[in-house]
Amino acid sequence: MPRAVEEEYTKNLKRLEEGYPLQYILGEWEFYGKSFYVQEGVLIPRPETEILVEEILKRVDRKIDLKGLEIGVGSGCISITLLIHNQRLRMFANDINIKALKLAKRNAKRHGVEDRLFLFAGDLFEALKPYPFDFILSNPPYIPMERWESLPFGVKMEGYTSLIGGIMGWEFYLRISEYIDNYLNSDGFFAFEIGHDQGEILRNIFEGKGYKVEIIKDYANQDRVVVGWRS
Repeated sequence: MPRAVEEEYTKNLKRLEEGYPLQYILGEWEFYGKSFYVQEGVLIPRPETEILVEEILKRVDRKIDLKGLEIGVGSGCISITLLIHNQRLRMFANDINIKALKLAKRNAKRHGVEDRLFLFAGDLFEALKPYPFDFILSNPPYIPMERWESLPFGVKMEGYTSLIGGIMGWEFYLRISEYIDNYLNSDGFFAFEIGHDQGEILRNIFEGKGYKVEIIKDYANQDRVVVGWRS
C-alpha cells in the first residue's frame, strides 16, 4: 500500500473514532436508491426522509406538467429524486446556505436533471413573488435550541442552521404557515418532514389556517411527515 494511501486511511480511521461522519469521509451517500454528493455543513440524507419523497410521489399526477417548490434544498436529494421519478415535473428550490446550493447543483448535474431544477438563494419565500405552485415541500430545521449542546459531535458537523429550528423547534413551520396561501394552488398540497413529537402541533397550526392535515408515521411509529391541503 502506498504510504500516502496508508496515511489517509489512518487519518480517516481516527476521524471515525472521534465521531466524524462516515458520509463526509466518503463524500457521498445513498438516498432513495441513488448516490448523492455530501459535504460538511450540509444535512446528510437520511432514510426517514425517503418517507417524505414517497408521500409526495403518491400525490402527484405524472401525466401533467407540474411545478413544485422546496424550501431549504440542502444537498438536493429530495427535489432531484422527485425529478428523476417524474419527467413532467419542474422544481424550484432555495436555501440560505450557498454551500448547499452549489452542492445541489452538482448533484442535479450528476443525475441529469439540472435543466429542471431552478435554484436560488433566500430564506423561506422572501425571494419569490406570490406564485401558485402545485405543491410545496420542506425538511426544515426542527430541533429545539436547548438540544444543540447534547447532540453528538458528528451530527453537529451538519451545521447549526441545518438542524436547529428555534427555541421551540417548530418556528419554521409557523413562519411558512403565514405565507403559504400566496404560493399554493387552490388544489395543491404541502408536505414537510417534522420532529417525532411535533405532529399535533403542526396539525393545530395548519388546521387553524384552514387546511386539512394528515400526519404520517415513520418505521418506528413516530411522527415524521405532515401533509396538508385546503379544506
